Amino acid sequence: MAELVLFPSGRVLLPGQRLGLRVHDVEVSAALFGADAFCAVFSPRRGDLSGIGVRARIVATSDAPDGRLDIEVVGGERLEIPPGVEEGHDVVETVTVPEQPGDGDLELLRDELERGVRRFAAAAVESGRPASIASALHADPTLASYQAATVLPISHPERQELLEIETTTERLEQELRIAAGETGVLRHLLGLGRMGA
Repeated sequence: MAELVLFPSGRVLLPGQRLGLRVHDVEVSAALFGADAFCAVFSPRRGDLSGIGVRARIVATSDAPDGRLDIEVVGGERLEIPPGVEEGHDVVETVTVPEQPGDGDLELLRDELERGVRRFAAAAVESGRPASIASALHADPTLASYQAATVLPISHPERQELLEIETTTERLEQELRIAAGETGVLRHLLGLGRMGA
């Protein structure tokens, strides 16, 4: 168990992800002053906290106007938020949620997902959308599963769902479905564009 400052946000921080945040709440800014980490938790609506957050390791800070704080963080391990905690709690006791591998060949799934992400990126570039077809996923399947969630065009609630999946196997399989679906949509739209030309 660890006591950490609770930082609700409308954006999902994932393990291994680097993210810049502006802390608008002056009291939270003061609570984070001098801290090396906090608990980042997704809050889609004010007062609505997700049950799983992430340890956010602070790697850089700078002052922002009106007593606010700009911070750059890197996501660490998943954390369980105690039931009944509401926005406004400064410090919460969190429990680390270990990542389970699950059943399946993680290396094979990771490699398939990397190919799927590249197919999606190629279709995105072909359709005129920004994407990098040269990007490679992390060699570690678990980190690759979180990295893919930042590359694929999914909403923050969908990212939170991926964060909450209990096993790496299930997350990789879900992301394979997402990548295939998004690639299919882009290719379909490209086909319609060619037909209309």
